[in-house]
Amino acid sequence: MKRVLLIHTGGTLGMAEGKPDNSLKPVQFQESVVNFVPELKQLAEIETVFAFNIDSANLTVRHINKLVEVIKENYEFYDGFVIIHGTDAMAYSGSALSFLIENNSKPIILTGSQKPLRHIRTDARLNLINAVEFATMDIPEIAICFNSKLMRANRATKVSSGDFDAFDSPNFPLIASVGVDIVVNNICIGSVKPHGKTVFRFLDPAINILVLKTFPAINPEIYFTLVNNQDIDGVIIEAYATGNVPILENTLIPLIEKCRNLNIPVLITSQAKKGRVNLKLYQCGKEAMRAGALSAYDMTFESAITKLHYLLSIGLNGDELRVFLSKNLSGELTV
Repeated sequence: MKRVLLIHTGGTLGMAEGKPDNSLKPVQFQESVVNFVPELKQLAEIETVFAFNIDSANLTVRHINKLVEVIKENYEFYDGFVIIHGTDAMAYSGSALSFLIENNSKPIILTGSQKPLRHIRTDARLNLINAVEFATMDIPEIAICFNSKLMRANRATKVSSGDFDAFDSPNFPLIASVGVDIVVNNICIGSVKPHGKTVFRFLDPAINILVLKTFPAINPEIYFTLVNNQDIDGVIIEAYATGNVPILENTLIPLIEKCRNLNIPVLITSQAKKGRVNLKLYQCGKEAMRAGALSAYDMTFESAITKLHYLLSIGLNGDELRVFLSKNLSGELTV
């Protein structure tokens, strides 16, 4: 039997209603998950470790680094890993891990639920069963398992707060799906360097990334003030469609030029979930590119921001940083 380590980090799966308002809150999850879902024992030899126990809305860089530390300490002893995680920040953690664990050769599966495991009508049981089964398979991916779908974590994003089908992979096919049978899309599984060493890295909590979203009433002066007065290491612009930013009234071009002069990288993502950024398609994108902005291509926002944070954390800057931002490092973008 394969050995799988369950890493508990909190989230809805282990929550219970708390007083006085019956809102869902993290609780001490004293009972073993395996006791709630005894079927797991038929799939693998399971052990559980608690990394932390929070609502993922409270996730910080410190928590992500703790996850890396726990996986690093146990990597050689287990065949696969299942991370029980809150859904709000699951795609952020999964994307970060895809960059921080280089040349990963084992299944590292994040899962959680929309309703607590203690509830009768919960999605937690099936998500856990599927995640553990995937963790026993030859799938060397950091992935999210949710609602009978297995998605590459740095391609997944949360799309619903009220449906069991809470995650989607808008620009990359599913790695696997679960129905009567498990169907694995082998051509979508990333390759592992033969005889390559798995390297674990950590995010620098001192890195500051400014995120701004384009909208008709945007005031660029606010962001000028932040860039001038704050220790900003990188900027992400959530632009329209294929990467279009305002270039007439409320233009963002001077801000992008200012960042270029200060050696602050500017990465442009899209507010559209599907499709890709193409800064050469419209004048509004061409002007941003001319000013020094970089394209995030078809990366999710979660992947783009964690990739930028990772590259800044390992000390890249200038032209080298720009090159690596545009490279496909961990299956996060389509070249």
